[in-house]
Amino acid sequence: MLTPNDISSKKFEKAAFGYKPEEVDAFLSEIIESYKKMYESKVSAEEKLEVLAEKLEEYRANEDSLKTVLLGAQKLGENIVRDSKAKAEVILSDAENQVKQVFAESESKIIKEKETLVTLQKETAEFKKRLLAMYRQHLELISLMPETSEEKAPEEVLEEEPAEAVIEEVIEETEEADDIDFDEVSMAETKRIELDVQE
Repeated sequence: MLTPNDISSKKFEKAAFGYKPEEVDAFLSEIIESYKKMYESKVSAEEKLEVLAEKLEEYRANEDSLKTVLLGAQKLGENIVRDSKAKAEVILSDAENQVKQVFAESESKIIKEKETLVTLQKETAEFKKRLLAMYRQHLELISLMPETSEEKAPEEVLEEEPAEAVIEEVIEETEEADDIDFDEVSMAETKRIELDVQE
């Protein structure tokens, strides 16, 4: 492509009947000025185009980097979600196992306490039976003892409350006591009874 210098330095041979050199030179000057502006615009546009091309390449490189970063972030997010779900499942599973274990231990303790209560109830009933038998035996022994004149109780007292009547009264009280619902008796009271029996 011609430059403005190429046009201005161009020389033509003179002919006998050619154009007027002044008009040709004036016209060439106009062409040179116009072409000079066009050439400068072209150079400027090419420079800008180069800058834009560089920017475009930079943007493309950045775009690839951004795509890589976005893909990495997406994969990282998926991994985090997957790991979180796995950890949540493990935590829930552990919590369920702990609840089951605590529940099983509680049930086992309840069963043992019920067994202990039943055992204490049986021991209490046996103790009452033995105590009642001993009481009856003592009353029978007391009633069989010979009476002396000094120790003899007044007749009206003996008539009002003979040994048999006392025995019957104790039996009735014991039968009423046997009707007690031991589920209503507290564990502390039951253990206290057990201690009393052992003593």
